Amino acid sequence: MFNVILASHGGFAKGLLEASEFIAGKQDNIAAFGLYLGDDIEEFSFRLREFIEEADDEEGVLVLTDLQSGSPFNAVVGSMISPTIRHFTGMNMPMLLTVLCERSYMSLDEVCENLLLESKSAMADVNKLLDEMLIEEEEEWRWNSFL
Repeated sequence: MFNVILASHGGFAKGLLEASEFIAGKQDNIAAFGLYLGDDIEEFSFRLREFIEEADDEEGVLVLTDLQSGSPFNAVVGSMISPTIRHFTGMNMPMLLTVLCERSYMSLDEVCENLLLESKSAMADVNKLLDEMLIEEEEEWRWNSFL
């Protein structure tokens, strides 16, 4: 099972991990790092780089960050010294749950492929979904009234 590292602004990574463990259960081989207001970016980058290097084993390591080009993102990019370090940005709950549920039986590369495929379905316009459901219900009602 590959290692997972979450890096974000503030407590987002820690909160996302806690919420995901509420659904998927306690997780091993995962860590959350937050960059807080007033933190030294160099110290944050150093700690993160050190942890990534330690976590990068033969299975690899997946790092998820919250925002492309943000400070945590840039710190991770500066730590990507091995081809077994994979980095995805824009982390969210569906993304993390996919990783946590699939990493026990899929390789890092397979999980990363799924993340790209599933990312398109992770967001939805609920108003549009409800409108479509209403239209389907109306069509079904009309069809059933003719029978």
